[in-house]
Amino acid sequence: MNLRLNQMFKRFLFSAKCGVCKKELTENEEYLCSECQKKIESKKHLRKRKNIYYLFDYSDDIRKLIINYKLEEEKNLGYFISKLIEKEVKDIIRENKIDVVIPVPVSKERYLARGFNQVSFLLDIMGIDYKNITREKNTIQMHKFLDKNLRKINIKSAFKINFITKDKNILIIDDIITTGATVSEIIKSIKEIGKPKNIYIFSIGAAATFHKKTMPDF
Repeated sequence: MNLRLNQMFKRFLFSAKCGVCKKELTENEEYLCSECQKKIESKKHLRKRKNIYYLFDYSDDIRKLIINYKLEEEKNLGYFISKLIEKEVKDIIRENKIDVVIPVPVSKERYLARGFNQVSFLLDIMGIDYKNITREKNTIQMHKFLDKNLRKINIKSAFKINFITKDKNILIIDDIITTGATVSEIIKSIKEIGKPKNIYIFSIGAAATFHKKTMPDF
């Protein structure tokens, strides 16, 4: 299929509007308009806090992009996002000799509503193998809790691990990290199965609450 036919096919299946500003795309644009794409790419910068890596502050265009991707049936934006983060994710996997990659799971309720897990979909596009963990509780979305203790209660005992974690280098991947309550509970579940060598986290974006939070050592 030539480039023009490929673009026409995608336009038939997917939105012809920018995934951020919703402006109509031109024939030469795909998923995002040129202006929004340049803005987002210019903000990309890999940062690390303890064992947590992230590329963006979760605000403005990045916030719109991720919300539209997972909440407004714009699954095709995953192709742009995966290309945006692929090099950094694969570098982290290689440099830290990662044995197991774990996408943060969504609840059954949200999976049925969206039709996909926004994190594992990105990993599929990037061709990265991963292990799924089970989310046993239909937790309330974390952004609805301002109180950190309510976040902990909401996510407590939510995950089940069905594979070996002992002596493994593990990378947990999420789209947004806020206070770290979700990944902390996943790490707790991992350590209950077997003590890993190291645990790392990669997130596309980090919310303002993440910077204010005193992060534990993993």
